[in-house]
Amino acid sequence: MKKLKTIVRYIISIILTIVLTAWIIINIASSTILDEQYVLNKFEETDYYSKIYASAESNFENYIHQSGLDEEVLQGLITEEQVENDTKKIISNIYNGTNETINTEELRTNLNNKIEQSLENRAITAAQRRSINEFVDKIVEEYTSTISHYSYEEQINNAYTKIVKIIDVAQKAILICAGVSIILLILLSIKRFYKFLVHIGIALTSSGLILIIVNSFINAKVKIQNIILLNDAISLIIREVLQEIFNMIKNYGILVLVAGLLMIIIPNVIHYIIRYKNEKNTELS
Repeated sequence: MKKLKTIVRYIISIILTIVLTAWIIINIASSTILDEQYVLNKFEETDYYSKIYASAESNFENYIHQSGLDEEVLQGLITEEQVENDTKKIISNIYNGTNETINTEELRTNLNNKIEQSLENRAITAAQRRSINEFVDKIVEEYTSTISHYSYEEQINNAYTKIVKIIDVAQKAILICAGVSIILLILLSIKRFYKFLVHIGIALTSSGLILIIVNSFINAKVKIQNIILLNDAISLIIREVLQEIFNMIKNYGILVLVAGLLMIIIPNVIHYIIRYKNEKNTELS
């Protein structure tokens, strides 16, 4: 019976290890990449909007020489505030499913007005007008592409919504599983409560080791600073977010590991001190 209790305790410790590790990973994800405000804060911290603004203006210049128009028609065409507002629409589409679209009519109108001013008093043939319209379409398309980088906001939002629902169910399951496991451990350790604390410590220590090992393995295999995706602004944010997530995994791992070791060592030390004193008192009596 005693051996069976010990086996059950260790099985429960393994379950608690899995539950605790899952809870930590879910909370890290929920507070970082799954949190809209976290992402928006990262945009601010990395000066994302000004970088995208500069990138959009640079991309516009790639078309001006082909059009035969003066470069002045591109000056003041967009603003950094406009870039920020449109970027936030895309983020809201992803996280909230708002289905907002980037309003390019103002951009199209401004560009057409500037072109008209630039070509004032000049005769424009039908072929030139078609070329100008194509140029305007290209500029609008380039701006939209630079801001959004993709056209799958709805699909991403659908996936995000499903993930959030799964996480919500998982968190409830984790709480139930952890609660049942702790109650069982308490019932199995009524006469020797220190063993309850020790097995909680074993679960914490194991979870901490798993997190530290996972962090070390990923860092060894993935060179975060070498990640390049789409453009420098996006790449910087991805690197920053990944680095922060891995740091959080490492810090949680160390914290949980230390807490676990303390919960293993301290109850055992107290137990053996009490046991030693009792044995001494028995000998004296």
